Amino acid sequence: MPIILKRSLYASVFVLITACQPANVVSDKSSDSGNSEATGTADKQISASSTSSTESLPPLLTLGELFSADDVQFGIKQAVLEKDDKALLYWQEQLVSAGREVRLPQRDLDLISGPQGLLFIEFEAKKQLFHDEFMERFINFGKIDDVINKYPYLTNVHEKAYNLIRERDKAVERAAIVLREDGFTGDATQEARLRWMDFMQNSGKFN
Repeated sequence: MPIILKRSLYASVFVLITACQPANVVSDKSSDSGNSEATGTADKQISASSTSSTESLPPLLTLGELFSADDVQFGIKQAVLEKDDKALLYWQEQLVSAGREVRLPQRDLDLISGPQGLLFIEFEAKKQLFHDEFMERFINFGKIDDVINKYPYLTNVHEKAYNLIRERDKAVERAAIVLREDGFTGDATQEARLRWMDFMQNSGKFN
């Protein structure tokens, strides 16, 4: 088995067996890229009967779940940050190998294979880097203009980020109203922000 996913694979398979699917966060990331012209090749040495038998089995994991593994996320992000083409190629090989083991559909294997697959994986890494930088500002009520400008091509992700900010601010304002109704005499909005930040940081919701 590839070195990636040794823990994540078994944990995710257990989740699948118990019919409790994890949150579809990373698989949604994968659908954003719009870069589906991969040039990977299938193994043409497999017999027709063997291929039919294999294709009848459902995949153990989705492509999104492979990308959500901690080892994968760390590896591809570091490769992109360091502009390390060899490292990115290494992680592509690991992903393709793991994908075959968990019986990914051929269309997903094609998506991460070949030169176009490298571009797809790089794009996924950049979305995860955006997510990391955005969440740090989101929890601390920081401005995100610099993050948006750093990744100008992630338009779908930008929209989701702004939606999260709007929902956060609505929640804070509702909390501020409750504080005022309860007789709080200070800056209710600032107090609501502090309580929201404390809750988010201690709840582990965004860890």
